[in-house]
Amino acid sequence: MTATNWNSLYGCYYGNHMVDSLTDTVFFSDLLPERCPTLYKSIDKILKENDIDHRLLSHTKDIWCRDYMPIQTREKRLAFYKYAPDYLQTKYYQRTITDVNQVGNIECLRQDGEVIDLNLVIDGGNVVRCDDMIVMTEKVFYENKDKLRNEIHRLLEDAFECDIIFLPWDRNEILGHSDGIVHYVGGNRVLMTNYADFDTLKAHQFLKRLEKYVEVIPLEYNVKQKHRRSWAYINFLQIGKLVLVPQLGIPEDEQALQQIADAMPSCKVIGVPALEVVRKGGALNCISWNVATTKWNSGFMGEEYRVHGRPISWIKKAAEKGYRDWQCNLGCCYFYGLGIDEDRVVANQWYEKSAEQDCVQAQFNLGLSYYKGEGIEKDYAKALHWFRKSAEQGDADALLHVAWCLEETNASNEEVKTAYRKSAEMGNPEAMCFLGEWYYYGTKEMAINIGETYKWWWGKTERDNYQAGDYYDFDGDEENNKDAVKWFKRSASKGFIPAFFALGLCYYFGNGVRKNKKEALKFFKRAAKYGYAEAVCMIGDPFPVATEDLIDDLPF
Repeated sequence: MTATNWNSLYGCYYGNHMVDSLTDTVFFSDLLPERCPTLYKSIDKILKENDIDHRLLSHTKDIWCRDYMPIQTREKRLAFYKYAPDYLQTKYYQRTITDVNQVGNIECLRQDGEVIDLNLVIDGGNVVRCDDMIVMTEKVFYENKDKLRNEIHRLLEDAFECDIIFLPWDRNEILGHSDGIVHYVGGNRVLMTNYADFDTLKAHQFLKRLEKYVEVIPLEYNVKQKHRRSWAYINFLQIGKLVLVPQLGIPEDEQALQQIADAMPSCKVIGVPALEVVRKGGALNCISWNVATTKWNSGFMGEEYRVHGRPISWIKKAAEKGYRDWQCNLGCCYFYGLGIDEDRVVANQWYEKSAEQDCVQAQFNLGLSYYKGEGIEKDYAKALHWFRKSAEQGDADALLHVAWCLEETNASNEEVKTAYRKSAEMGNPEAMCFLGEWYYYGTKEMAINIGETYKWWWGKTERDNYQAGDYYDFDGDEENNKDAVKWFKRSASKGFIPAFFALGLCYYFGNGVRKNKKEALKFFKRAAKYGYAEAVCMIGDPFPVATEDLIDDLPF
């Protein structure tokens, strides 16, 4: 069904969908200034210099506001949906799920605009808006198994008033977000990330789907070794004619910036150092929610800057009465200049008042000020004191900063490692990353241990064993290749389907094992029986005779 047919069917043309080039205001989670202070400061400065209205959303539980905020389809028309992604269903991560109906002043949007409540589990990061269509991955079908595929398709078309392009879901990318694959750049064109550098088959599948509807411009990098974080460039932020592109401190930076600028000649394209947030698993589009606010509801935008739904004047009164949480909030307002003149000396005074009353966030913020010397003289001993206070109340980020302070004060490796391990055990991703890296390279007087590396990098499931094997590049080092096969076999022994396919490739090309096409076919067959498309392709390509033998066994 084409966009033209769909629009004529309903007697209306919905071209110029509410795409990024039509937006004028951008929102961020109120947690962003605390979680990524350097990045937020850079973005805040650029947006102010370019006269872009930007504000903070209150009552959020993580910084990825693109994922849970409603999707604007027309000027005052919003599609709300269920935000309950499968990758956040463990006990630890459920507490990070933001209830969008609790976001400050959100009821004003519902009262003033036309609202669609979509009875589907969706991530906003899996919705890339184009002029008269939307790009999503098929992850949406897997997260709504209580509904038929056709019903889901119809609900999406009705809600977004346009056609939907569905891309295959890469099962190795658990988020399933389309904004990590493509970005609309106008003129019926999309930029596509450099998937071909890491998965040629999947890149071909994406191109095949997209090229039926839009012109596709793949990002390409002329570097000796492609960096695994280069996916982040496609996740840039556009508000009107301003484009902010993540910069990672790697050779691809300038090439990505130039290619995006060439694709969007009418826009001002600026690079923003974004490693602080990319390390957490997202980039600039993920942390933003940009909308068109012409004639927007003044109740939501507010005449006076608000924190947690309260005006600055109210916060001051509450802070002066001794309420510790509001003292901390007022400190944040002074520290970042939110609705009030920036004054970091005064900010730290409010942080200290709150911290002395055992406010865990204020203790962390005050520790950070001492650690960085912002509005106060740098003092690692005092920073360590307040980070420890915060850590004692269960703050995993504070424990990580305890480790950093210990390193700055030349503490023993054992003390540093203990702090990192405690933070990692509480689920801090950066601490997990550091631990895994030390085990991988044998730093900090730690013995090289690949098993421990992937325990911290990916956990302890069959998927993790597969990813452990997938980490190896098959670069000619026979020992590395054998290790990869070992991990693939561990994963396959637990029934993880992609591992069967990976083992098939190892036997087919002779990576880490003696080349054996008969053994390769055996593993491809196992994967194909469960509908693993890549395995089906391999059976039909190198083993054309075997294809007929499998027809009766395949589930489609």
